[in-house]
Amino acid sequence: METELVNKKLTPTDIASCLAYPAGTLGAFQMVQGQNAINFNARDPTGRVWEFKLCTRNHGRYRKPVIRGDWLGYVREKGLTVDDFIILTMVEDAENGVSYNIRVEPNLELAI
Repeated sequence: METELVNKKLTPTDIASCLAYPAGTLGAFQMVQGQNAINFNARDPTGRVWEFKLCTRNHGRYRKPVIRGDWLGYVREKGLTVDDFIILTMVEDAENGVSYNIRVEPNLELAI
């Protein structure tokens, strides 16, 4: 079964620094109590595996999760720009466990 975790339009911060991750789907990652980061791999449509790190704040009311690790390398290699869409999915398989896929859908709106 495939579950969509992220489907968002990229912002300048997403392109220049780190990908803001929606707090509502943090439960898809099994962070150990007391930890504020977890590493995970995601496969792109070409078959390349990217090593990402999902991080949250240690203190404060809001966890503000972000994805780092290979994120900026992914942005550069794929030529991502503001307003492109990033889609991150989780695949649960009885044989292989959990895996993640990442893909980009470019913004196809034309300025007139």
